[in-house]
Amino acid sequence: MRRLSSESADLIAPRLLLTECANALLTGVKRGKWSGAAADLAYGFLVKLPFRLADDAQHMDRAWELSRRYDNHPIYDMVYVAVAEAASTTLITADSNLRSRLSHLAWIKAPDA
Repeated sequence: MRRLSSESADLIAPRLLLTECANALLTGVKRGKWSGAAADLAYGFLVKLPFRLADDAQHMDRAWELSRRYDNHPIYDMVYVAVAEAASTTLITADSNLRSRLSHLAWIKAPDA
């Protein structure tokens, strides 16, 4: 994120990103991985990330097609793929399963790539 921000990269993500990250923060509190105060702080950073948020609903049909094409892979993952595809941009994901499934698409990369 720091590198991309310093390069003034145009960052786009589905609105789903906020929901998934917020849920992960709450799950971490429930499981005792971090405190509520730490989650509150992280949530504050989350909502200030310099992303342009795409409307998930505009990409659902394409996400559905992709999910069906790739062995019914979870649609929430394919929303990220559909948003990146529509924006003609690189999808950076730490999800190794998704990257493996879509390895033929050169525009899907690991965070360290």
